[in-house]
Amino acid sequence: MKNVLFITIATATVLASPGLGLIAQEKPETGDLALVIAWPFGGSIDRVLHASEMTDAYPNRAPLGAFVHLETPHSYHVLIENGAWLVLRGEEILKLC
Repeated sequence: MKNVLFITIATATVLASPGLGLIAQEKPETGDLALVIAWPFGGSIDRVLHASEMTDAYPNRAPLGAFVHLETPHSYHVLIENGAWLVLRGEEILKLC
């Protein structure tokens, strides 16, 4: 029984570590590229960006996410208030690709 529990905890840790690393990073600052992810069960990324008065930094986007440039010190908070679920540092995301 102890072996099964150990293997389960070890597997969960290995599988969750990349996602936790992205979520635990510092919030993006003014002038940074940011990946904005919309709430999966809420408004679309189009609505979040339109309400925040921001545009895509790249021509293509995922159904729930888009890259934007944070132009003002309040851009991060405006995105969160308008329905963004996560706002992550875009440079770190691009390094993974």
